[in-house]
Amino acid sequence: MSVSISGLVSGVNVQSLIATLSAAYQQPITLLQNQQQSYQTTLSAWGSVQNSLSGLQSAVSSLQNVTSLNNRAVSLSNTSAVSATVSSDAPLGSYSLSNIVLAQTQSVYSQDFTSAANTAVGTGTLQIQVGSGAVSNVTIDSSNNSLNGIAAAINTAGAGVNAAVIYDGTGYRLTLTGNNTGAANAFSVSVSGATGSLSALSYSSGTSGGMTESQAAQNASVSINGLAITSATNTVSGAIPGVSLNLLQASGSTTLTVANDTSAFVKSVQSFVGAFNSTMNTLNQLTAFGGTSGPSGPLIGNAGIQTLRTQLLNLISGQGVGTVPGSAYASLGGVGVNLNKDGTLVLDTGTLSQALSSNYNAVAGLFGQVGTTTNANVAYVAAGSNTQAGTYAVNVTTPASQATVTAANPVASGGLSSAETLTITSGATSVAVNLASGSTIAAIVNTINSTLNQQGVSGIAAINNNGTLQLQSSGYGSAQTFRVVSNVAAGSGSTGIGTTTLTGTGVDVLASVNGQAASGTGQSLSVTGPGPALGLQLTVTGQSTGSLGSVTVSQGIYQQMNAILTQALNAQSGFVAAATSGINNTITSIGQQITQLQSSAAAQTALLQQQFNAMQAQLAQLQSVGNYLNAFFSANNGSSSSSSSTSG
Repeated sequence: MSVSISGLVSGVNVQSLIATLSAAYQQPITLLQNQQQSYQTTLSAWGSVQNSLSGLQSAVSSLQNVTSLNNRAVSLSNTSAVSATVSSDAPLGSYSLSNIVLAQTQSVYSQDFTSAANTAVGTGTLQIQVGSGAVSNVTIDSSNNSLNGIAAAINTAGAGVNAAVIYDGTGYRLTLTGNNTGAANAFSVSVSGATGSLSALSYSSGTSGGMTESQAAQNASVSINGLAITSATNTVSGAIPGVSLNLLQASGSTTLTVANDTSAFVKSVQSFVGAFNSTMNTLNQLTAFGGTSGPSGPLIGNAGIQTLRTQLLNLISGQGVGTVPGSAYASLGGVGVNLNKDGTLVLDTGTLSQALSSNYNAVAGLFGQVGTTTNANVAYVAAGSNTQAGTYAVNVTTPASQATVTAANPVASGGLSSAETLTITSGATSVAVNLASGSTIAAIVNTINSTLNQQGVSGIAAINNNGTLQLQSSGYGSAQTFRVVSNVAAGSGSTGIGTTTLTGTGVDVLASVNGQAASGTGQSLSVTGPGPALGLQLTVTGQSTGSLGSVTVSQGIYQQMNAILTQALNAQSGFVAAATSGINNTITSIGQQITQLQSSAAAQTALLQQQFNAMQAQLAQLQSVGNYLNAFFSANNGSSSSSSSTSG
């Protein structure tokens, strides 16, 4: 009989069993990962909400100061006759322009000379005077007494004329042309100490024997609605407020029309409508009920979004909060902005443009901040993001002033008793103004202004103040400053400036609005003190002090919509931030749970592997014992069989 021990080896697929058990451990992890992905989708949806609301807030902010979009357009029936530019404060209307005369510079020419470089004309001093300005002395000697030399000497002297030598086919002529147009810039040339033919280069209107006038200095002129307007140049400014004309064609005529340019306003409203529609589409999509058509939006039923959507739609469909009292336009629908059933907007640009042309301020009041004042010396400029709607009193303590220097004494009726030089300094630029003996107050003012203009110094002008010389800046405020000093002591027969430097400095406006402190820069006033008028900007002109009436600030949809969006997007208290913060916390918490479960699953898997390895080792030992016993019994059985055979 044979004995066999078997079945001690398990025959189990250990790795498959471990994998099956590990998969069971993974199930709660997978569930949490799916939850985490769902929250990630919701978080992404909130990101879309935030981006959409931020875009809408940016678009509506462009409507804050809609008065800055109130531009003007100018059109001309004959663009060959006149060109024009227009500012936003130009009055609307049409103007008839006719009888155009163009400004001219004066030109004179000399007799023929046989050579420009080799013929000596003569020596002496050329005395050139432009208008009533200072006389420029040009010395002609043996080193420069050819036509070319004389022309170069005149140009180097900066006498206010341009000299050139021209060959006319028979000989060479010296020509002089004034630098500036206008009758006041006519010039004369006299000669002193002349030798040779130098006296032939003299010129004085109405006299003969010297150079010949080829073109007279002439003012430009144009009839505007039948009224003749003159200008020293072909540019006419101030005749029509806010319009600058450039005369192009003599004897030309045209009709000029100033109209509203509403394109910038319409473009801003189009941007707002586009951003609003994008926001509504985003909110609609994210909160949609799917039903049989597909999955619902990730934010369906969110109370914060539903409240926001209702607030925005109520604001759009309600009466305009910023309408000017008595306005014909009380709602956005009246100016071409209408609601669709899905909460989006449709804009009729034609209706909007027509309404803007009819009453710009009334339409502007529907969208943004508009200000009106009760005093002609106070003008509304803009409102800040913190400015609230309301009526605010304006009280001026100190009006703005120009930088001014006034001479100590009037100029004598007979003019200056001696030549005098004034040195005027503005910033780093100093200009010497030479005044001839006998100069009257009118001549002094003209010489100063023409010299400053020639030297490129702008913003300072001389004025005849009842016979007394006065220098004044064109701008207002403490930034305006200049100095002036004379080489002649003040007193009878002088300008009255004197040898002690006089300094003119402007003053900034000082005022309060609604009792709140305001900061002045020149005539510009900005409310800086805390209160509802904070950020309000005004321009205060004139010299009146005390109460200057009031300013009323109206707010359109900008302020309310901006407030709604600011609250929604507030990083600390807004519902968008609250939602995203909560979701982020949940995602983080789930991630921590996943990490813990993954660690636990890994530990369980390792333990199973260890236990199965130990079992296999024990089974292997048992297998070895079984094999030994099988061999042992097999050997004993064989030995017993042999003994039995031998005995038989």
